[in-house]
Amino acid sequence: MADFFNVISPPEAIDLISKNLSVVGVEVVDTEDCFGRIPSREIFSQEDSPSFDRSSMDGYSVRASDTYGASDALPAYLELIGEVPMGRTAGISLSPGEVATAYTGGMLADNADAVVMVEHTKISPSGLLEVYRPVASGENVIVAGEDFQKGDLVVEKGHLIEHSELGALMSLGITSADVYKKPKVAVISSGDELVEPGMQLTGGMIRDVNLYSIGALVKDLGAVPVHFPRIPDEYDKLLAIAHKAVQLSDMVIFTAGSSVSSRDLTSKVINNMGTPGVLVHGLSVKPGKPTILGMSDGKPIIGLPGNPVSAITIFKAVVDPLIRFISGVREFPKDKIIEAVLDSDLPSSSGRTDYVRIQLSYDRGIARALPVHGKSNLISTLLASDGYVEIDADSSGIYQGTTIQVILD
Repeated sequence: MADFFNVISPPEAIDLISKNLSVVGVEVVDTEDCFGRIPSREIFSQEDSPSFDRSSMDGYSVRASDTYGASDALPAYLELIGEVPMGRTAGISLSPGEVATAYTGGMLADNADAVVMVEHTKISPSGLLEVYRPVASGENVIVAGEDFQKGDLVVEKGHLIEHSELGALMSLGITSADVYKKPKVAVISSGDELVEPGMQLTGGMIRDVNLYSIGALVKDLGAVPVHFPRIPDEYDKLLAIAHKAVQLSDMVIFTAGSSVSSRDLTSKVINNMGTPGVLVHGLSVKPGKPTILGMSDGKPIIGLPGNPVSAITIFKAVVDPLIRFISGVREFPKDKIIEAVLDSDLPSSSGRTDYVRIQLSYDRGIARALPVHGKSNLISTLLASDGYVEIDADSSGIYQGTTIQVILD
């Protein structure tokens, strides 16, 4: 059991929890349903692609040597003997001085080794094809196996299958793939002060935000959020829900109140869910110091701060990589990070990691980063920002004009 606020850094916390994690399992899925999934093994091509030499242009199949020396002033004159329809085998063999019509993606005529683009030709009054540009052997042709050869790696293990990967697999006739199962992540929101978003507020009541925003973040990672009924700050009820959640899911996330008593309750519940219990009670960060991380029977249990901005920040910095880990992801998406020039000094306190919200703008193609200042519990700061910058615990701040990395929302 961890001591209260015996704080450690986010990387240390992630490493500590990750040591005890494994991916949630493997299943076979039809390729058409693989978008957004993570392969559990390398996927290799089982054939050459394309399987035949094909034209990359609309034009004419030719023997390249028949076009040598052709120019606007002195075109080559070749006999058009037919065409190779799309989706058909050639059926036409070229002799010296002959051409056949070719279509983009279609097969070349037999004995052809190049394609003349249609815009570089004209049919003469005598019916011969006038060619105004010479072509080299292989020009405007995609040769068999040029895209993929049998045995080539198509998609790496742990690499997200997006539209381009999906298209490549389909083009190679790969109709199913072994992928990691989508993790189920339980989201439990508790607090005596919380009410449904649609309710009229009275007294000190607050509409629940975390149940929905954290669930949306889970879903955005390709995992499956499992929502549980909102419950009051009562130990027995919270423990009962927690036991059910850990049985039905691969990770449990608590979003409790921000008071010390709420944190104590979450910590007590985690310690009674199964071994080893709480491993981390407090992170050396701002915002989000009162974060709790633990394990129960091999499953990560996370206690996020009740402050919505802090909860979202810690989710992105700590929970996000843990979900990626159990999902089988082995790379952080490059499109989630952008370099930008800082527009003002950004002070920080050494000894802790600071996460500062950033608003982006663009000036003549250069990304500019403006810190979004405001109290840490104001949800409007999330709406006003595009992401955040992480200031290392060893740093006392970042100077204006420095190029920083902004992690996008």
